[in-house]
Amino acid sequence: MSETLSGSTEEATAFLARDERQALRMRRYLMAAGTSLLCCLTLFVCAFLELLPWRAAIEGTLGIVALVALFYALFRSGLNLKFSDPSLTTEQVAAAILFLTYIMYLAGPARQALVLFYPVAMLFGVLRLNGKRLMALALLALAAHATMLALLLVRDPDVDEQAAFTEFAVLMVVLPWFAAMGGYVNRLRVRLSDSHRELKRAFDRIEQLAIRDELTGTYNRRLLLETLARERSRFERLGAPLSVCLIDLDHFKAINDSLGHAAGDAVLGHLPQAATAALRGLDVFGRFGGEEFLLLLPGTELQGARAVAERMRAAVEAAEFPGLPRGRRVTVTIGVAELARGEDLTGLLARADRALYAGKAAGRNQVSLG
Repeated sequence: MSETLSGSTEEATAFLARDERQALRMRRYLMAAGTSLLCCLTLFVCAFLELLPWRAAIEGTLGIVALVALFYALFRSGLNLKFSDPSLTTEQVAAAILFLTYIMYLAGPARQALVLFYPVAMLFGVLRLNGKRLMALALLALAAHATMLALLLVRDPDVDEQAAFTEFAVLMVVLPWFAAMGGYVNRLRVRLSDSHRELKRAFDRIEQLAIRDELTGTYNRRLLLETLARERSRFERLGAPLSVCLIDLDHFKAINDSLGHAAGDAVLGHLPQAATAALRGLDVFGRFGGEEFLLLLPGTELQGARAVAERMRAAVEAAEFPGLPRGRRVTVTIGVAELARGEDLTGLLARADRALYAGKAAGRNQVSLG
């Protein structure tokens, strides 16, 4: 029973939960549906003023409601995703045009006023459809309207032919012009969207350059110090422990001197991959300067930081580094310190630095506590 309820809940959640794009499509659909319902109100007003037969108002309203329900079902069920354009913009506008033509066939004296709804229907395609699609919809509207006028002339000889031809001539100018201008607006929108994406990519790149070290891809000194300052404030407020590990490559100058700076850069670039495999998501690792790296361990006391540093030291020693002769190992010395109550960041880093140099003086490739 509980499995059944759980399954039903998951299905309901999956039904209601849509990705961001689907939600946007639904909002656009609701705008179109709202406009369609306003058209229903217009039909009833015209019928009340005896400008439109009540049959046309009632059938038109029922048809509009049916179309709204149909497209609602397509969006809510996700069947719209099977179409090349999941927004179904072309389909919605085409359906609106064809049904509007049917209403005008029944509209009598109100027909010429309802012609204004053609551009309203096409307006929803301006932000989604290119010029070719809009022009195709304009031609559909002209063909449907010409057919409707021809049927009217056959059904009712009293229809003013001159007025009907004038009406169609005006539509022949207005609808293609509207489609052409809509296509132009759509092209501007696409260009603006492309420019926005390019600007966003550039901004993201600048943002990354501001916080990342170019050689290693890790956080730079600026970001490390800013993060350290925030963690110290949290420590002072909440008392959560904070430890740091200052990591220095052993004999790095010898690598540069014997193998060249390209090999040294390759070692620096590969070190984060070897050193950070076992870190938590909240740990912050970055290049502090030269061949020195800094690891921030929020919520970690000294002994816990020592264990993390020891795992890191062993991982670096076991790693194969590109640019080095096979079998040549890279080692690091790590100084570890825990922030004390009332201590500033300069004091914390100085203790880690002293521990680091004590470890180097004791033979390197080890973890030293400060």
